[in-house]
Amino acid sequence: MRFMRITVAIIGLVFLVTGCSNDPVTPDEDGILTVTMDDTKFTPAEIDLKVGEPVRLILHNKSETQDLGFRIGSGPTSQAGSVNGFTEDFFEGVEVKVIGPAKLITVGEAILTREGDGAVEESDGGNTNGDPGFTVLKEPSSEATVIEFVVPDKWELEWEFASFGDSGNSYEDGLRGILKVFPCIRAGGAWGQKNAC
Repeated sequence: MRFMRITVAIIGLVFLVTGCSNDPVTPDEDGILTVTMDDTKFTPAEIDLKVGEPVRLILHNKSETQDLGFRIGSGPTSQAGSVNGFTEDFFEGVEVKVIGPAKLITVGEAILTREGDGAVEESDGGNTNGDPGFTVLKEPSSEATVIEFVVPDKWELEWEFASFGDSGNSYEDGLRGILKVFPCIRAGGAWGQKNAC
C-alpha cells in the first residue's frame, strides 16, 4: 500500500512539472507568431523576440462574449485602484501594419498602416495618465487579426502584453503575459556588441 502511494505521488509530480512548463514561444522561421486570447489568459503566456526580427503576429479572440484588447507595454498604471494601461508603449515610434478585423485600433504613437474593417482612434499616446498606447480591440470572432512589425531596439525594459477590459479586472485576473526582447549579437563580434539588424 505504501509503495502504491509513493508511486502515485511520483506520477502526480511528473504530471505537475511537465504540465506547468511555460517555455517562452518565439516566432517561426517565417516570423509568424500566433497569440490567442480567451476570458482568462493569453496563449502563449511568454514570448521571446529579438531586436530587428520581423514579426507577423496572428491574434485570435476565443472569448464567446467579451471584446478583448491586445497591448504591449511596461510599467502598469492604475486609476481609481484599477490597472488601466502602461507607462511605456512598446510600439511608440514603431511602424505597425494591422490586417483584418478589429473593433477598434488605438494608435498611440505607433506609425499605423491599416488594411481591414474597424475604427481607428488617434491619440496622443499619453500613457502616463492612463490613456492607451497602441491597442487592438477584437470582438469574439473566428477570423484572425494580423499585426506586423519589426521588433524595436527596446530590450532594456521588461515588457508585458495585456488586456485591460472590465475596469482592469481582466489584467488582475491574469489576462496578461510576459514579452522579453533580446538584443541582436553580432556573430564573431566583440562581446555584447549589437548587430545592425
